[in-house]
Amino acid sequence: MKPRFGTFFLVMVILILTACTASSPQEPSATPTSIPTTPTSVQTILPTPSSIVPFEKRLLATIDIKYPDELVFVQGFIWVKTDDGHVIQVDPATNSVVGDIKVDTTSDPYHYCQGLSTDGDNIWACSASGDENNRTIDVVRIDPSAKSVVETVKVGKIFDQFKMPFLLNKIWVLSGNGDKLVGIDITTNQPSPAIYLGVRCLQVEAAGKSLLATCRLDNLVLRIDPEKMEVTDRLTFTSPLNIAATENGIWLSQGNAVARLDTESLNPVAIFTKLFNADIYATKEAVWVRLENGFLYRIDPVSNQLVEQIKTDQNLSIGSILVTSDSIWTTASDDDILIRLSIK
Repeated sequence: MKPRFGTFFLVMVILILTACTASSPQEPSATPTSIPTTPTSVQTILPTPSSIVPFEKRLLATIDIKYPDELVFVQGFIWVKTDDGHVIQVDPATNSVVGDIKVDTTSDPYHYCQGLSTDGDNIWACSASGDENNRTIDVVRIDPSAKSVVETVKVGKIFDQFKMPFLLNKIWVLSGNGDKLVGIDITTNQPSPAIYLGVRCLQVEAAGKSLLATCRLDNLVLRIDPEKMEVTDRLTFTSPLNIAATENGIWLSQGNAVARLDTESLNPVAIFTKLFNADIYATKEAVWVRLENGFLYRIDPVSNQLVEQIKTDQNLSIGSILVTSDSIWTTASDDDILIRLSIK
């Protein structure tokens, strides 16, 4: 339905939107420290996995869902945000849809948004609102037991922030034209004052006590201190897109590679080449890289090696990825399916 990751079409749309959108006034913030991003030794890994497994061998189920995108796991269920404004509940026990929550309220059929997250108990999703003359994007809080929207937060979220990380009791949302970062307090459902970033950013991840934002148009990754409400570091990376963090590594998707960054310095320590515009799901034990071409790779974060590729001969569109204890879940947005694969 809509290009998800850094395709030429999406980049052109972003550039046009950026050119046509008036920049909001910037408030002063602390001058960030410039960190070098080229250490003396960086390991380069070619996309030649140790093992190639056919897609069919690992396939457990495909579930028909219209325009599926982001994924979260809450209360034993898979929850899927769709581009046409629904949050779909999937039961892993039966591989079937068991719930459907309408979150968009817009009357404009061409107005949509992306974004899904959880604080561990509740589900948070973007909600396209308004009409063709007044398009806005809210964030809604969903009670997964009641399967209903219980709160709407008027925060002016950007449409293409996929993940809204949870840190310091807040859900973090990019607002304005991506140049503001706002935390929604999950106790009060109130947004905090904005942190002004100085550039337009697209994705955000929690890493320890910090937040990391990728700002693709300016080739920057920002490190943000949410307690001090300031940008502390600006790091130069070519075409940064998605970012995932664990306690033993930070993984950055770029236009033509995936980089592993040191958790403290944010210097790259390994570059996995020819992995284009990937979505990433990272744990301490495994890093999963979802592509449109090549489909799915697994990286061993201990050895920094590509140890497996799950390869399909089908032409599946790009989507999000979520890994549970026994399964890999991934969407193929333009193919209208949620795919479930076995981990082993």
